[in-house]
Amino acid sequence: MYLGRVLINGWDGDDIRIVTAPTSEGPWYDVRKSECIRLERAGATPSAAMRISNAIAPSSITAAIEAGPAFIESAKASIASAYEETIAPSDALLIAPADPPAYRDFMVFERHFSFGYKWRKLPVPEVLYEFPVSYMGSAQGIVGPEETIVWPDYSEFMDYELELGIVIGRGGSNIRPEDALEHVLGLTILNDFSARDMQMREMAAGLGPCKGKHFSTAIGPAIATLDELDVKNLRMISKVNNETWCDASSGEMIWSIAEIVAWASAHEVLAAGTVLGTGTCNGGSGIEIDKKLKIGDTVELSVDGIGVLRNKIGQKVSGWTPARKQIADVDLK
Repeated sequence: MYLGRVLINGWDGDDIRIVTAPTSEGPWYDVRKSECIRLERAGATPSAAMRISNAIAPSSITAAIEAGPAFIESAKASIASAYEETIAPSDALLIAPADPPAYRDFMVFERHFSFGYKWRKLPVPEVLYEFPVSYMGSAQGIVGPEETIVWPDYSEFMDYELELGIVIGRGGSNIRPEDALEHVLGLTILNDFSARDMQMREMAAGLGPCKGKHFSTAIGPAIATLDELDVKNLRMISKVNNETWCDASSGEMIWSIAEIVAWASAHEVLAAGTVLGTGTCNGGSGIEIDKKLKIGDTVELSVDGIGVLRNKIGQKVSGWTPARKQIADVDLK
């Protein structure tokens, strides 16, 4: 099953609907509308059917899955019913399929993270082999398919990163690896856009990345449930202006999806709706092949069984940049 969200232009304004499909190509069925029809046909009044269907299939994926199995059952029933009048309009725009309360990103592809350290002439830390290492991203920076990517004016080096996004369907704490996949709603494609020069500057302080990452992280086009995917053998391809930059496989991860989820939940609450990035696949960034993105470039990421995530690099956007401070403590000079 595939889950997504569409923006529908109605007479009373824009509305976000959760949609579901039997394949990555559609057709996309409006879950709320399908549920409303089923309830009315079962004898509910129109107003009651509307209230219940709005509760089961709100605009937010996070709110829907927090309600428990009722949403998933409704989504499956929407495909089974296949009411023609519930097919999303052809002009409906797919937006970010998840609206996570939190987002964090890991590094589990060995050749990619090894390159990052060797490029900076640093040894590869042993800790990367001891547990899956992550940083906290910005859930507020999540954007969807076809959205234009902001280019912050503090950067001259824009890059992309091809990753898998793990969408948590059921929250928990101290989840065991053998149980972890039961907590996963599905996978999506994730593009961790990176301002490389700012990333390197702030990480020199031993913190971050923050401004080097938080401006835009694209996900989409849909969430594929795990039964649709051969998770250990997904072909991952990136193209920039239709030129192939990367052709990799999910099978090259040294930490599994189950281990990522389990460690993310260790001694803390992993909330439903959270997105966990796997980190960049091997070769899945421009810096690894000595290439940079330019204003106007179109970046396409494709993953077997999920689809294609496409974004365009926008113009530079200006903002406040702080002036350098002088060392105030004479003992530090």
